[in-house]
Amino acid sequence: MEKRTILAIALSLAVLLGFQYFFPTAPQQPVVANQVNSRSNEVVTPADNSGSNTLGQSAHDAQSSLAPESTLPILEEGKNVVVNSTLYQAEINTLGGQLKSFSLRDYRTDIAQDSPDLDLVTPATRGSYPLSGAVSIKGVWHEDRNLLFEVDSGNTEEIDVVTAGQNLQLKAVLSSGETLIKKFIFQPESYLLEVVYSYVDGEGISHNVDAVKLNWAHTKSLEDKKEYVYSGVLGYIAGELYKPSKKEKKLRRQELMGPITWLGFTSKYFISVIIAPDNISVARSTGTIERLDATHLLTGLQVNQSNRIKVYIGPKKGIYLKSLGVHLEDSVEYGWFGVIARPLVEMLHFFNKYVHNYGIAIIILTILIKLVFYPLSQKSYKSMSKMKEVQPKLAKLKEKFKDDKTRLNKEMMDLYRTNKVNPFGGCLPIVVQIPVFFALYRSLMVAIELRHAPFFGWILDLSAKDPYYVTPLIMGATMFLQQRMTPTTGDAMQAKMMLFMPIIFTFMFLNFPAGLVLYWLVNNVLSIGQQYMVMRQTTTS
Repeated sequence: MEKRTILAIALSLAVLLGFQYFFPTAPQQPVVANQVNSRSNEVVTPADNSGSNTLGQSAHDAQSSLAPESTLPILEEGKNVVVNSTLYQAEINTLGGQLKSFSLRDYRTDIAQDSPDLDLVTPATRGSYPLSGAVSIKGVWHEDRNLLFEVDSGNTEEIDVVTAGQNLQLKAVLSSGETLIKKFIFQPESYLLEVVYSYVDGEGISHNVDAVKLNWAHTKSLEDKKEYVYSGVLGYIAGELYKPSKKEKKLRRQELMGPITWLGFTSKYFISVIIAPDNISVARSTGTIERLDATHLLTGLQVNQSNRIKVYIGPKKGIYLKSLGVHLEDSVEYGWFGVIARPLVEMLHFFNKYVHNYGIAIIILTILIKLVFYPLSQKSYKSMSKMKEVQPKLAKLKEKFKDDKTRLNKEMMDLYRTNKVNPFGGCLPIVVQIPVFFALYRSLMVAIELRHAPFFGWILDLSAKDPYYVTPLIMGATMFLQQRMTPTTGDAMQAKMMLFMPIIFTFMFLNFPAGLVLYWLVNNVLSIGQQYMVMRQTTTS
């Protein structure tokens, strides 16, 4: 294969890989909102200034009002009810019925052994993973204050979720004499919650509310951090994944017309969304996006003719997302090559079941991919080996016909034909492998299973960079060795440019996830071995 073709492909890879490094997704910068608008039958509350994210609700049209304008109120104290599940521990405060914390038992804040469980409600910037999309359930506002509930006599202040349908029921008496009931329903082995509203009138008759609106309040860090994967508002509207456009991000308030299946916030590894219930038409749902100030956003999902709504707070893990049946698995964005990326991730999971190490699983997957493309790679290396044999003759032709380009091209084609060399024989195998490479690249970037997954020695987190840059430097050395093994065209300028390619790639890979660097390193080592074998066979034959 011509050196310039190799250079073009290498530069294309460098541009595509480097684009996300040098031009990451810009952090969302909400504009300041002076007021939160709402319909008269909605009870909407901005996030409090204690740092926790919150979610609000809309019940029937009993007397209610908005929170004070342009303020983030300090909340008075209520009692916390602890909910224990095998997957999480949550705290629900009786002041407004707020979800005050939601700690995931299987995920820590950072890789330290004594690191606390990751709380998706209280925003944090500890370690290497600033949380985006942390949320909670906002308190119910009534007559300019947060409504204080009490735990129903049938419940305790600590609940262990061991059977389906376990619930926490809160009740509060309004000034009108009606009793508002807010019920949380939990399921074992699930990150899904259900929130149900009803009220009892003055005559003791129970009624369902006409509509429910829940609001995620989300705190966005304004720190200048590179984000290789989108984080922010995300929804599933009219059968398609929805992200606000650049123009929409500048709006103070945005109305989202249905049908809305779900709406909330996403980050690289976690998602928190409000989901329309199964028993009503999704077409009855509408949404809003508010920008309260420089760091707080509020998204709301209203479902008409229903008194309940679902909530998912947890990891973007396929087994959980698919089980909900609402296309929530589409929130894991594999990019253009998703059709290839998803099977690769499933294969990683499969190998990890047996080796119990995702680093080894990546190595096995790399070897398997290399075996699949072995015939094409073999053809490519043989073509390059033959090109190396005719390099001296090519150099003489270039010197002899340097002033006659037409004659030079004719003589070069004759030389290729005589020696049965296809100058482009090595191109197709590389081109075919590019989609697979980018699919795996994206998979390793977004797969939550690699978060805090150790390999060996100093690599304690395959989703983070190598802290000592050992693997990127070794990878750069293997690229340099590959470059030295590749035949040259005699073009001094191209040769100098090719010498810089290992340096460019090494620099880019310094901050890439260790899992991705491991893949590229193992692939390079296998390629060097295969290329060496082909060169030896060609020399002895």
